[in-house]
Parts: sequence; structure tokens; C-alpha cells
Amino acid sequence: MCKTIKTIIITAYCVIFLHSLKYLIFDTKEKIIELNYLVRTSANFRKILKDIKKNRKNTTILTLDYERPRRFSSDLKFILKWNNAYIHRRSVITNGQKSFLYQNCTYYNCYLTNDKSLLVDLRCFDAIVFDVDCDWDEHPPLRTPYQIYIFSASESASNYPVCNSNYDNYYNISWTYKLDSDITKPLITILDKNENIIGPKANMTWIYPMLPTSETVKKKIMYKKKAAAWFISNCHSENSKARQILAEKLSKLLTKVNLTLDIYGWCGNMVCPRDRIEECLSLLRKEYFFYFAFEYSLSEDYVTSEILYPLLHYAVPIVYGGANYSRFLPPGSYIDARKLSPNEVVSLMVEAIKNPDIYKDYFKWHNHYTYKETPQDDICNLCQILNEPTHNRSVVSNFRKWWNPNYEEHC
Repeated sequence: MCKTIKTIIITAYCVIFLHSLKYLIFDTKEKIIELNYLVRTSANFRKILKDIKKNRKNTTILTLDYERPRRFSSDLKFILKWNNAYIHRRSVITNGQKSFLYQNCTYYNCYLTNDKSLLVDLRCFDAIVFDVDCDWDEHPPLRTPYQIYIFSASESASNYPVCNSNYDNYYNISWTYKLDSDITKPLITILDKNENIIGPKANMTWIYPMLPTSETVKKKIMYKKKAAAWFISNCHSENSKARQILAEKLSKLLTKVNLTLDIYGWCGNMVCPRDRIEECLSLLRKEYFFYFAFEYSLSEDYVTSEILYPLLHYAVPIVYGGANYSRFLPPGSYIDARKLSPNEVVSLMVEAIKNPDIYKDYFKWHNHYTYKETPQDDICNLCQILNEPTHNRSVVSNFRKWWNPNYEEHC
């Protein structure tokens, strides 16, 4: 019996010793690996900059002989924001891990930086984000097969077309406002009455039939007197001429029936300073039946937060853009000026203004949905993709056409 107990005790001690030894070796290796991964010198950084500047033709060479430092799956995923991506005002993304922690992401072992010299070699980064809004003439001279190249965009494809054929078969992940992106970041968010995010999305479904417009909403819209308003600050956009011509046609037709289109801003004859936009929106809520939500760029799925002006201030949007608006707005809640003739648009406006019962039906959606500006980029999905190897990391073969089917007209 004593020999048995001694054997058990000795065996237990051996197991503990071996486990501790294994842990020490494992921990030491992890520290060494991280150290080798992060160590850099001024000479290394000068070489990186030299390689980048030497290669200004937007070509990146895929290297197969590069030996990637061995790391653990739980290690930080280093994401390089190329050319100061996310410097625009809407972004809440910051360097480091803060963004992943702040958004309470399932995976938060990701580290964002725009310091190209953070690691010993550009090929050590797990992913590189290229923001189309920024100057991106210089691209990494070398990449490896395991590296994820991410195309990011908040601005329209018409204003920022991708022209160089080198970008076909180049990106692994798309992170844009387009609803068929790998990671979507629409500029507006649709919620149900339980505050669940339900859209926008490509296969959007809406409640039908919707409940009648509530008495609360009826009281908010019953004292309106003016036909339509339009707040506009960008008079020289890619779509400015077309939308200006359409607005003039609609204005003339409205004048014939003793109605007016009031245009506020640099492109109109009425004043609405940006620092007093709330006063203008209050006027929209109280006095105007319709609002002209004309996009400054015609691109698929490109619907800016301007659509929220009428939606949040009890006016009916008259839309004009490149999007399929059934993905963004409930049926019967808007008038699509790109699908209808100017005469048809004005006819619907006059019909609603003269018939309160018809006008109130445009607001049935208030019983079922709410809208808000998308507050932040979906940084959590980015980290999740880098942590889940099952994600499809193939490249888009005809990327230029996916991003903008009419790219040749803009290049």
C-alpha cells in the first residue's frame, strides 16, 4: 500500500514538473517570437521607405520565399492603416486596441496603426487597409500570400473610381458602403421598434401591410404650408449639373400650380448656415411637406445621411440617386425622382398637399421603424475576419467593375 502511495505521489510530482517546464518553454518562445516580430532599427525603416518610394507604379510583388515569424493564434493581429486611413470626420477608429475594446467586440486581439515602421517588415502585418478617400499612389512593394489587403471606402465610387488594372486580383476584403461588401458600412442605419438593426441590406424586406399613421404623427404634420425645401452646399459635384437641371424643371412646374421649391445654401436663394442647421431643420419639420434628397453622386448603394433630414423631421423625401431605394426606405414613404418624369413627381406632390389623407399615408413607417446616422465603422467584423481562417480570402478578379460598373467613363 505504501509503495502504491509513493508511486502515485512521485508520478504526480513528475506531471507537475513537466507541465511547469512546458509552460516555461512555451512562454519563453512566445516572448522571443513577439520580440523578433516587433524589433526594428532605423536601418530597417529607411529600407522600407526606400522600397516604397522606388515602387510608385501601384504594383505590388507577391513574395513566396518570405519566412513569416511563427506566432500563436491568440497573438495580436497587426493592422496597418495605409496612408493615414480613417482621418475623415465620421470615423471613430483610433490606433491601438481601444476601438475593439470600446465597441465590446467578440475578438479584440487586433492592433491598429498607421506607423509603417512598427514591425520589422511590412510583410509582417496581418492586414493592410487602403482607404480610397486618401492619397494611395504608393503601395507596398512586397506582400505575402497570408497577408490580407482590405479596400475601404466611405466616399462614392463615381467620385473615387479605381482605374488601374493592377487592382484587379489585388484586394482580399471589401469594407465599403456597398451592401454586397465583405464588411458593410452604410451611412445610415435602420432599426425596428425594439432597437434591433435590420438594414439597410440588399434583400431588405418590409412589413406589409403597415399600421395606419398614428395620431401623434398626424399632429406633427397637420400645419405644414410650404411645398418643398432643399438644403444644398455642394454646387460643383459630379452630379451637380444633372440634379440642378432637374430641380429647375420641378421648380417651374410647381410655380405653375402656385407652389414653390425653396433652395437653401450656396446653390440657392435662401440662407441656411451650417452652424445653424438645427434652425433650418426645425423649419423643415414645421412648414414643409417635401424635402429634395438629391445625392451629389450617382453610385450604387450610395445614400448619404442627408436622407435623414426629412425622415427625422416629418417631411417626405423626394430622392434622386444611384441607389435602389427599396433597400433603404419603406414602400410608400418616398418619391423617386429618377424613376419618374418631372410631371409625375409634381403630380404626386400636388395630390398629397391637397389631400391630407394621402399625405399622412407617407408616414405609416413610423409605426415600425426608426432611422439614425451610422455612428461608427464596424471594426468588430474586421477583427473577427482576421481571427477566423475559414473566411474566404480570395481576391476579387474584376475589382474595378465591382466597385464601379461604369469605371471606364470616370477614368
